[in-house]
Amino acid sequence: MVGEIVAMPQADGTPEFPDGLGEDGKRLWRRVWGQAITWISKHSDMEAAEEACRLADDLAAARKRYRATTDPRDATALVAVGKRFDEALQALAFTPASRSRLGVAEVVAVSKLEALRRRSS
Repeated sequence: MVGEIVAMPQADGTPEFPDGLGEDGKRLWRRVWGQAITWISKHSDMEAAEEACRLADDLAAARKRYRATTDPRDATALVAVGKRFDEALQALAFTPASRSRLGVAEVVAVSKLEALRRRSS
C-alpha cells in the first residue's frame, strides 16, 4: 500500500548557525541549506541537520586527536563518530544511495557530442 505524500515547504535560504557550531559544522550547514534545499525542510529536518553538523565537528576533533596520539582508543572513537556521521549524512540524503531512494537527484555523464547537441538546440 502506498502512503500519501505530503509536500513540505522548501527552505528559503540558510538558517542561522546553531550556537557553538565549529568550522566543519558550519561548512556542512551551508551545504545542507544550499545544495539540499529542494528536499530539506526547516520544519521537519532542522534537528537532523544540526545533529549532522555537530557530528562533522566531532569527527574533525576525533581525527585531530587520533593523529596527535595514534592511540588505538582514539582510533576506535574516530571510527565510531565516523559511522554516526555517515548515518547522519544518509538521513539527510547526502549519499548517492540515499538520494536515489528519494528519487531526488541523478548524476548523468554526458558525452562531448551530446553536450554540443544540447547547446545547439
